[in-house]
Amino acid sequence: MKKWLWMIAAALFAHAAAAQQPVKIGVVASLSGGFAAAAKDTMDGFQAWEKAHGLPGRKIALEVLDDETNPVSASNAFRRIASDPDVQLIYLFIPSNSVMAVKSLASEFKVPIIAGGAADAIGIPADPWLFKVAPAVRDFMTVFSQYAQKKGYKRIASLNSTDAFGQAEITNLKELAPKYGLQIVAAETFGVEDTSFNAQLTRIRSAKPDIIYNGASGRAAILTWRALQQMGFKQPLVVTQAAVSKAFFDAIGSPSAADGLMTPMQSGVFGGAAAADAKLYAEMAKAMGRTPVYFNTFGFDVGLITEAAFKGSNGTRQGLRDALEAMRDLPAVNGPVTYTTKDHTGQNFRSIVMGKLHGGKPVPAD
Repeated sequence: MKKWLWMIAAALFAHAAAAQQPVKIGVVASLSGGFAAAAKDTMDGFQAWEKAHGLPGRKIALEVLDDETNPVSASNAFRRIASDPDVQLIYLFIPSNSVMAVKSLASEFKVPIIAGGAADAIGIPADPWLFKVAPAVRDFMTVFSQYAQKKGYKRIASLNSTDAFGQAEITNLKELAPKYGLQIVAAETFGVEDTSFNAQLTRIRSAKPDIIYNGASGRAAILTWRALQQMGFKQPLVVTQAAVSKAFFDAIGSPSAADGLMTPMQSGVFGGAAAADAKLYAEMAKAMGRTPVYFNTFGFDVGLITEAAFKGSNGTRQGLRDALEAMRDLPAVNGPVTYTTKDHTGQNFRSIVMGKLHGGKPVPAD
């Protein structure tokens, strides 16, 4: 009898000790380079989730490495973190082209990954270990095309980066344009580290578009916005939602300086009753102590996905992976999250609305 009591006590002690072990999560983030502002906003949103929710009874230990907004550095940082057997989960707060570089390595290390990036190829075809969150590029370009058609704009000019995200944007836009009666009159490209955009914008001006789509984010979003203002463009301007950040507002002088700027936004950005989940949005805003921007909502949703994965698993790498793939319509700030064996995209067109900035706050566009 005493032997059995001792065994039960030992088992309970082992379980309690395991519960006290911190959850170790690796993070590859763009701490420097052109995507740094977006990565910081994402981390702020994740920390808001930690404050509002977290993992009950467990501490979270983050190991964060910088990818320098560079795919090679992202791959190296991922290898280093994934090689640590104590890391249970990895976040990628990096641009799409860097996520794609890591995707080729994901199954080699067999550690579950929750990634940013909107490029369609991140989620489809599905890698068993890599799960993205934001809708695919096609979803955003569909909403943009529908808005242009609704407003009677026919001639579209597009400015896109040469990385995976930017090329997915223009590829999808070209495929969608005929369906919505649109003509792509200019399709210009730029490198994510470029600092001058005058040549591209001169050609866009010569094409006389009705509306302009600018796919720049981070530093490039700031520089292209300034160039557009300096060159006197008057056409309606639509940007990727990744461009709208605190750093963007700070760099252009004030949030109100961007009044009228439009973007296909995930509904969580609108806040209040317009958010996909108003209760979760309120929790995030309270934890942050200010009005969230898009990448804050993304970081918070990453936390919610993590929370659900741990609740639905034993916390092992395999267990977390299986719980992620079994996720169906998980409530999140920006819209429900669903994964299947064939599609690891996460959110989709259901979470997107065309928005317009007013005083730094997004409202649905008319």
